[in-house]
Amino acid sequence: MKLFIILSLVCYWLACCAPSVTELAKTSPETVIARKDELLARKSVSEETLMAVVNAYNTLGSTALNAKNYDEAEKQFKESLVLDNKNKQAKYGLAMIEGLRLFKKGNRSALWDSLEKFGEATYFDPTKGEPYYWMGRAYEKKDDGDFELIVEAYENALKGNLNPELKTEVENCLATVKIREKTHESFWK
Repeated sequence: MKLFIILSLVCYWLACCAPSVTELAKTSPETVIARKDELLARKSVSEETLMAVVNAYNTLGSTALNAKNYDEAEKQFKESLVLDNKNKQAKYGLAMIEGLRLFKKGNRSALWDSLEKFGEATYFDPTKGEPYYWMGRAYEKKDDGDFELIVEAYENALKGNLNPELKTEVENCLATVKIREKTHESFWK
């Protein structure tokens, strides 16, 4: 009888303390994706489980995007959209990927298209500053004398969420553009 009570308590403890699928999506998204078929095979899948799988794909996509592995990021975000076709995080990631690819092309037409994609990214996540940073870079690459748009983009980037390294980069870019703008204005006076 004592053994039965101990085993029952151990089973109860494991059931209560085991990480939920939502927690696993954050801490170990690969595990959730590996178990995706099992998790989604039930007749009635809970919203929590579905969103955990979507979030796992988005986490992997974001990680790949930050590592500049655009093909892998695109794959993960598209898998997310298969399960939740309105997911803003996945749409944000795909817009950023397309914008960055167009920016890299560098021709005038591609730069205009990249600005459109970065603008789309701000629609899907207006709290992030990164799309504005890339808008500023695209404006500089397209026409480095269009100071008003460049400054506005960098200032908007600083209003949004940025990692510390990117924030420093944006501050440096903004300072450089403002110096160039003053030099330009004093030359034409």
